[in-house]
Amino acid sequence: MITVVGAGSWGTALAVHLARGGAEVRLCARSAEVVEAIRARRRNPWYLSDVD
Repeated sequence: MITVVGAGSWGTALAVHLARGGAEVRLCARSAEVVEAIRARRRNPWYLSDVD
């Protein structure tokens, strides 16, 4: 398990890259709203919204 702290553009890009490589990734965000949006849509609607 790899934990990425921060769900901004850099953290989101890093988490996606690691997950695509087969790693189990946990992405930590400051806002519960961001967490719920990522959970529901499987993408970060605030940063890199076109990246799955």
